[in-house]
Amino acid sequence: MFLSFYEIFFLLVFSATKFMASALYILAIKRISWTSTFLILLIGGCLGILVFYFLGAFINQLIDRLLRRWKKDKLSANKFSSSSRRIINIKSKYGLIGISLLTPLLFSIPLGCFFATRFFKRSSQTLIIMLFGVVFWTVVLSFTKFVVSM
Repeated sequence: MFLSFYEIFFLLVFSATKFMASALYILAIKRISWTSTFLILLIGGCLGILVFYFLGAFINQLIDRLLRRWKKDKLSANKFSSSSRRIINIKSKYGLIGISLLTPLLFSIPLGCFFATRFFKRSSQTLIIMLFGVVFWTVVLSFTKFVVSM
């Protein structure tokens, strides 16, 4: 059975932002084949990575400018919250590959791209590795849909 344009558009936008939630939603729908699942997750996830990678880089530049101005006005002590410690811990333990593999699963794509551009902005491989994470999970989830639909 075919999907309408609006359904495809919704699934693409949904997979571009909340990849794992959209994958679970698509896996639950019986009328979507595994090839459609593959294409929707791949296109939506890769478009999400591309959009939010460059948007995250722009937002990080704005944050850096604001922090430079703020630090000139006010001397502040380094204070670490539990969430900032957790993020630094993930960066230290797993690196860019870990962030790229965890982004579709645990983080949303916008948040994962923000972390990647924040911590690995000087690496020329950041975008390619982030795309690899989406492709990896697309293959795994599409194969799951294929096995379940048999």
